Amino acid sequence: MRRPAANLIPAAVALICLPFAFSCRPKPRVPAWVQAAPNGSVAAFSGEAAWMLTHKDVQSLIAREPMVERALDLFLQKARINPRTETGRVTFHVIGVPRQGQQNLQKGLEQVLIQFTQFKDPAALVSALAESFPQEGSLHLQGRDWPLYVILDLETQDTKAHIRAASDEQGQIWIGSLEALNGMASRGSLSAQSDAALAAEWISARAPFQGYLQPETLLDGLRRNVEGSLLRELPQGVNALFWSITPSPEKDQPIRFELSLGGTPEGINQVAPWLQRLVAAANAVQAAPGAAPELMQEKRRIGLRCAFTPEQLKLVMEKLGQPGFSITSLAGGPKA
Repeated sequence: MRRPAANLIPAAVALICLPFAFSCRPKPRVPAWVQAAPNGSVAAFSGEAAWMLTHKDVQSLIAREPMVERALDLFLQKARINPRTETGRVTFHVIGVPRQGQQNLQKGLEQVLIQFTQFKDPAALVSALAESFPQEGSLHLQGRDWPLYVILDLETQDTKAHIRAASDEQGQIWIGSLEALNGMASRGSLSAQSDAALAAEWISARAPFQGYLQPETLLDGLRRNVEGSLLRELPQGVNALFWSITPSPEKDQPIRFELSLGGTPEGINQVAPWLQRLVAAANAVQAAPGAAPELMQEKRRIGLRCAFTPEQLKLVMEKLGQPGFSITSLAGGPKA
């Protein structure tokens, strides 16, 4: 018997492949974190604060960057944020590409920006920032100067860290190095990129876990080193890749997964076989639960929506170069 997800493209032909199929549907809005994301972000991982700041697997990821971990801990402690009751979203942005000679992406991170958004009381968050950390200098953002607050200064023989925090007009908090913050202020928003905005519209804005990759920039010069990842097989012209995960409240139920890519018409035309290989790899683990995947395609974007078991989703994330944390631990997690 043919597995429902094994032959993705023929199944998709009977589904949604033409732009007019969406004319009667309201367009999903771009997620709030994407609207404010810096244009220099080449990769991002975004999740509900209560989950991101307490989950052991996410914490182990943060621990790979000791300066990020220390700055985040200081901020949470002094700003009196209770991760277990907070309703906002925390996003980690990778700014810049891996350093020359680094074969491991995790070791090649040049800069990280942490974004706090959609918190239940942003005014109180900004006040806590001003009360808890000394002010030093300013950041010109959104047409005006915002105060910078000293989170961490550390200089050793091997390390220099000057970590600052700033807020913006929406009450969002940004934490990062002076270089990363200044770069963010000068580059504009990620959503101003047409391919990124188009791709972001096709993931659920309220999905608890979301992420972004800029394949051409991130993988330029590293394609030979991304062993086991299907990212290296992406066709040229794919400029933005977004994903979202919505776990089921029931441990044994499938997890909703969305993948959306934006780029040139030539690049998008070549992505469908790549998506087929991605789903086939997941399907090799076990038969797909439920209905066949749903494929959507327009001139400059293509999207996939499906339901995966935790084991399938874990493999898919590894193929996307996002091994991050154990997907099985998401079962029973936050709901959209």
